Parts: sequence; C-alpha cells; structure tokens
Amino acid sequence: MKRIIVAEDDFVISKLYQIHFRRNGLHGSFFNTGAGVLESARHQRPDLVILDFELPDIRGPEVMSQLHAIPGCEDVPVVFVTGRATPEVVDNLRKDGAREVFGKPFSPLQLIQLINQLTGEK
Repeated sequence: MKRIIVAEDDFVISKLYQIHFRRNGLHGSFFNTGAGVLESARHQRPDLVILDFELPDIRGPEVMSQLHAIPGCEDVPVVFVTGRATPEVVDNLRKDGAREVFGKPFSPLQLIQLINQLTGEK
C-alpha cells in the first residue's frame, strides 16, 4: 500500500480527504501542521505528499522545500490543494517542484485520479 501524507489545517476538509481516501482504498497519514509532515517523512519515506499552502506553523512551499532536502525524499511528488491558486502562485509552486496544484474547492475525483497516477495505484 502506498504511503500518502496530507497536511490540511481545516478540520472539515481533512475529514473530506479521509472519507474519499477510505472510499477509494487509499491510506493516508493526516496532519494539521507542516512539522507533522516533515517528522513523519523523516521516519518513513512517503510516496506522495498533499499540502495546503497556508499551514499554522510552516507555509506549504517551505514544507515542500524541507521535505525535498530530507535524504531519500528528494523526488517525492508534492500536490498542493489551496484557496490561493492564482496563476502566479500556481506557476511559482510548479517552478519550485510541485507536481500539481488544485484550487479550493477541488474535485475529489480528480485528486484521487492524480494520486493513483502519481503513485502507480489502480
């Protein structure tokens, strides 16, 4: 089973992720801080990370940068789901290494399809 880490500080959206993951046979580790993501990644390399842009402790782009600096995690795909998906933000995130950026509200079906594509799940 693929290891997916999700950082989302909005409780309702985090629960929506969990519901859609369960319905689609995905397992995720859910955190409301960037520090939680980084600590988890240091213990076991994730197959994919989903980040919110604004987290209470570390902004998503910085989490991505720190994640990719962890030995063995340099190429972990990162997907952003954010309410700040302006063209400039999207371009900058992609330039900095994000595989995809979804604006909120987002299509859970499209996100699940992307997760399956990036992790090689069916």
